[in-house]
Amino acid sequence: MTEENYYVARAESAEEAGEEESCVRTDAAGAEREAVDDYCEETVKALADFADGLAATREETACARRLRDELSPIAVTRLEAFRTPPYAGRNCCALIAVAYFLAALFYFVSFGGSRADGVILVIVALAVFFAGGAAAGAAFLGVKKVVRFLYPKKVSYNVFSENMPLKKQQGGNLVVIASHHDAAPGSYFTDFNRVRKVVFVVVPVSAALFVLFCLVKIFVGSDTVSKITSLSIIPFINAVAGITALMLHFSPFQRNARENNGISTAVSLAVYRKLLREPELLPEGTRVCFVSFGAENSAHAGSRAFAEAHPEIKGAKALVIGDIDGGKFSLLRRDALRKTEFSSAASSALFDAVEETGVPCLLPPADGVSAKLNALHGYAANALAAAGCDCAMFVAKDYGGREGDFRREDAGKLYDLALHTLLNMAAKKGENANGKDV
Repeated sequence: MTEENYYVARAESAEEAGEEESCVRTDAAGAEREAVDDYCEETVKALADFADGLAATREETACARRLRDELSPIAVTRLEAFRTPPYAGRNCCALIAVAYFLAALFYFVSFGGSRADGVILVIVALAVFFAGGAAAGAAFLGVKKVVRFLYPKKVSYNVFSENMPLKKQQGGNLVVIASHHDAAPGSYFTDFNRVRKVVFVVVPVSAALFVLFCLVKIFVGSDTVSKITSLSIIPFINAVAGITALMLHFSPFQRNARENNGISTAVSLAVYRKLLREPELLPEGTRVCFVSFGAENSAHAGSRAFAEAHPEIKGAKALVIGDIDGGKFSLLRRDALRKTEFSSAASSALFDAVEETGVPCLLPPADGVSAKLNALHGYAANALAAAGCDCAMFVAKDYGGREGDFRREDAGKLYDLALHTLLNMAAKKGENANGKDV
């Protein structure tokens, strides 16, 4: 039996034995989970007022202030401002379309001159296609060195809270609980997943055919009517299809935005409040920090700004809750596209958490086409892992599949699973530091 399906199999075996959960829970634990369900339901309803809060919009800022106001009475909390290009990341799909359009323009202009002029223009078209596409594609994937050149830049906010100042932290014991509160760009069409699938088919085919037509025109030429017809009409239809698909993939408008990360933010808040109430669950002197990232869907600007502003998080144990769209939770071990390892301890900590809570969890493959497509835009854990954190990254969404079916009771389950995973990771750090159990 492989590691990828082991946890699900354990939970299924328990269900077949007639148990409601895969381990026996006490009344107190069940009551706590129910209370978390209630709290998360209320929080999600409150955050729904800012559901269209794209990066650096008025709604996103209002959502950040709402989170700050909730935490301020129980912990030192502040907003941390940073500047970011709000259209970085997914919205740069339109830049790829612009590069394609310019390349196609040079291609069609090449029909107006001599054979030599035509060849030169087609070569220019290919250069624009590859160079422009690479630059725009890098911005689309959120490459930091490219994103910094994008304009305009606007102000967004991370919400940061801590149970104690840095100077009181003992022995390097630090726990970071992270999520994000901004909305993701949506599509002009209702069924976003279908649009995504169409784009993933149409754009590669269109791009390949465009390159093929360019090469044919270079080596065969267009000196007859039949050649001109076949090398102009079909490439025109092909280019229009590719450019249209790219332009319509994501919408920069708030009216098309996909709902913000309310469930994830609510669960991460519940975990943080638990550790504020019961600091004895962690090794003595552990500093607990909560951060909700703004502009995270803008090339992960929030998590990158946080990592730069807080170099002290190196060596921290981080719980990162990503997009939650259903009740099938997964722990991501690495970014399959960028080869970033998130944790060396999270898998074993998760195993113990599943035993303790009875909540099933998947360990998806860390390689393969599906894993790379899911990691296309990266994760918030990337910046934290690069800053030296050991990250447990939870998601419940297949970015290439159908919409999930998140139920009310799933909030308490995710809370239980995430909390125990984090505590197990922190306990192992305490063992390593002290040479004994903590």
